[in-house]
Amino acid sequence: MRNRIALCATVVATGMLLAGCQEELPSGKPATPSSTTTSAQAPATPNADGVLNPGDTGKLESGVELSILKVEADEVEREGTVSVFTFQLNNTGKTTLDNWSRPTLVYGADGTAAEYVLSLDKKYQYGMEGKLPPGSKQTIKIAYAVPVDKLNPAVITSEELIWRGDFSKYNKG
Repeated sequence: MRNRIALCATVVATGMLLAGCQEELPSGKPATPSSTTTSAQAPATPNADGVLNPGDTGKLESGVELSILKVEADEVEREGTVSVFTFQLNNTGKTTLDNWSRPTLVYGADGTAAEYVLSLDKKYQYGMEGKLPPGSKQTIKIAYAVPVDKLNPAVITSEELIWRGDFSKYNKG
């Protein structure tokens, strides 16, 4: 009986010790250990005005997540210097995405609209190729007739999603 009481006391003391080692947030709730967090980035919550920041992932009404992976400068014959945006569509929804409208770009303090640049040899497109079934991703490069250094500030609009910020040095990595 005495051994049983000693064993119970040891178990209770160990439990109390372990509970005391757990980090707590200011709210008093235990912090989630970093080893249990997922590497998938959840869609961002838009700012109070409904606008996303350059590094945010947005979610379309169709359930498709949309990210801007990078913005880079390039030269295109007949157009000169262009800004190339690399977009990624990730269909986390339950239905196939049949169509995705190409995003619009306005830049500078006066909000100048940038023209699209089609380049078949560099594979700069106007939009999505084919259909995007659930669980699939598609990466799309779209070029605009504006130098990258002019993209501060810039606004990208894709369907109901809007990003605003400095894209002149943007690269999500």
